[in-house]
Amino acid sequence: PPAEPAATSQQPAVNSAQPRTQAALALGNSLQQVSISIAHLRRSLDAINVAKWKAPGDVRETTASDVDSMQRDVTGTLPGLINAALADPSKVSPAFSVYRNVDALYDVLLRVSETAQLAGASRDASLLEDQRAGLENSRTQLGAALLASAQAQEAEIVRLRTAAVAATPLPPPTHTVVDDGPAAKPKSSKKHRPATPSSNSQPTNPQ
Repeated sequence: PPAEPAATSQQPAVNSAQPRTQAALALGNSLQQVSISIAHLRRSLDAINVAKWKAPGDVRETTASDVDSMQRDVTGTLPGLINAALADPSKVSPAFSVYRNVDALYDVLLRVSETAQLAGASRDASLLEDQRAGLENSRTQLGAALLASAQAQEAEIVRLRTAAVAATPLPPPTHTVVDDGPAAKPKSSKKHRPATPSSNSQPTNPQ
């Protein structure tokens, strides 16, 4: 029978940019959710009537001012910030500007919703509470998406730095020359022969 091909241990290459791409998609989705939430809030703000709430005059004035501020935000400021962030969801800074604005908007909406629960018409109180819960959910999702996107970008930077270091060739080794001064002269290996007596000398006899 024909030999079976050897099983290969090679795995498909992992796209190193995939986590960052997924984080950008999640950030874009959360921005879209914020856009939907503020559209609902805008319609609800147009539908309530603070003037008929059973609250002191100064409270109604303050609440009406808060409502006007929120209407300007959800009509003019926030849509522009969201569009700028959606233009490139891979960037964290524009989305963070949206988050800060939504965070401030939520604080005002919470205050108005609580006032409505105490002194507003039941219909207005219900509308505002629904929008508060929806905006809180959108804000939470946006915050989580921002954190994931920032972490993905940091991991990408670390990976690129590690790859750059690995690709940098090592410098050639350097040779250190130690100068110990002039070399000592080698000792002569020539042997000196002992002196031999002269052939003309006669031995002396002792007396």
